[in-house]
Amino acid sequence: YITIPVQAPNVLVASPTQKARSVSEVIAALKAHPGKISFASSGNGSSDHLSAELFWQQTGTEAVHVPYKGGAPAITDLLGGQVDFSFQNVNAVLPHLRSGKLRAIAVTGTQRSPVLPDVPTLAEAGVKGAEVYSWQGMAAPRGLPADVKARLSKAAIAAVQQPDIRKRFVEQGLEIVGNTPEEFTRYQAQENERWKQLIQTRKITAD
Repeated sequence: YITIPVQAPNVLVASPTQKARSVSEVIAALKAHPGKISFASSGNGSSDHLSAELFWQQTGTEAVHVPYKGGAPAITDLLGGQVDFSFQNVNAVLPHLRSGKLRAIAVTGTQRSPVLPDVPTLAEAGVKGAEVYSWQGMAAPRGLPADVKARLSKAAIAAVQQPDIRKRFVEQGLEIVGNTPEEFTRYQAQENERWKQLIQTRKITAD
């Protein structure tokens, strides 16, 4: 493991046909119509699918999971009202949120997204333990010499901290991480254990 350059929270978005404008209203709708409301995802086992499963677990609700083969078709049907809600990467739906074609309900980060400052986190809305980030990691083949790994890590971290690079990432809804190989290794182990428990509890299978 070299570094995690960037991460992005997911955002709970509503299709244009949905009236819910807050997390409490989404939960109320799910409890009033169990098994009737749909959540799109980019596929079984994807971060947006796991976000939904975690949300349902933490709120004691259920919905119909509609897995797509990728984020683009899921977003297309969300825009068209064929599905009701979805957890999507902020950077993937930001243009649609800014244009008003989709409505943001809450973000899954530990703090509000800089590009969606008026959208609360799930924790702020009363849903605890549902923090999720979609992150991108930089890795190299096993057995990489320690000095080479150190140079790669130092260069990668320095690159994402450059003002112009940082600005471009942040404008797209991405958050800069730039952690060390040791921090990345610990984080990956934590993530693996966390999601393993959810997957086993919820009996989630990948395609």
